[in-house]
Amino acid sequence: MKDLVIIGGKAPESLGIDISSYKRIIAADSGYDTAKRLGIKPTDIVGDFDSTSFSAEILSLGYKPCSRDKDDTDAAIAIKAAGDVFDIIGGGEGRIDHTLSLLIAFRTIKAPAQWFLRSDTLKLVSESVSFTAPSGTDVSIIPVSSAVVTTHGLRWDIDGVELSDFFISQSNRVEGNKAEIKTTAPVFLRFFPEDYHKVVFNA
Repeated sequence: MKDLVIIGGKAPESLGIDISSYKRIIAADSGYDTAKRLGIKPTDIVGDFDSTSFSAEILSLGYKPCSRDKDDTDAAIAIKAAGDVFDIIGGGEGRIDHTLSLLIAFRTIKAPAQWFLRSDTLKLVSESVSFTAPSGTDVSIIPVSSAVVTTHGLRWDIDGVELSDFFISQSNRVEGNKAEIKTTAPVFLRFFPEDYHKVVFNA
C-alpha cells in the first residue's frame, strides 16, 4: 500500500480515488484544511501550523508544530515522512516560490506516483507506459529533472528529444486512442482532471 500526502494550495473539489487504499495519510499544515474539506482523516499531521485555519484543533489532537525557522518546507517534511510510493493532493495555483520548492522536492527527495491538483492531474512515468484514451485527449510531458523521451500515438510525436526545466512537451494530444511514452528518466504526464478517469494505463 502507498501513502497519501495532502499539502496546501489548490486541490480538487472532489476525489475519485479510494482513500482506504492508502496505508498512511499525511497532512502538511493547511493540507489539514483540504483534508477536512474532502472528508479525509489524516493519520499524521506535520508542519509549523502557521497557515492552517485549524491550528488549535491540531494541537488538541496532540501534534506539536515544528519551528517556522527551518530549512525544509512543510510539504518537504511530509514528502520525507511518506513511503517510497505515495500520491499527493494540493500544491497548485499558489505562490510561485512554493510551487518551485515543491518541484525541487520532487527532484531531490522523491516524486509522487500521482499528483492531484484543481486544474491538473499528473501521473509519474519512470521508464515506459502505454495507455488508451479518447482521441484528442490533451497530454503534456513534464520532466522531473531532464529526460530523453520518445512517444508514439500523439498528434506531435517526439523521437529521442531531451526535455528539461526549459523545454517540455506541452498540450500534445492523443491521435488515435492509444499512446506510448518511453523515457530515460522520470516524467509527469499531465491531463485535465475530467480526462484522467477515462485514461487506462498499461505497464
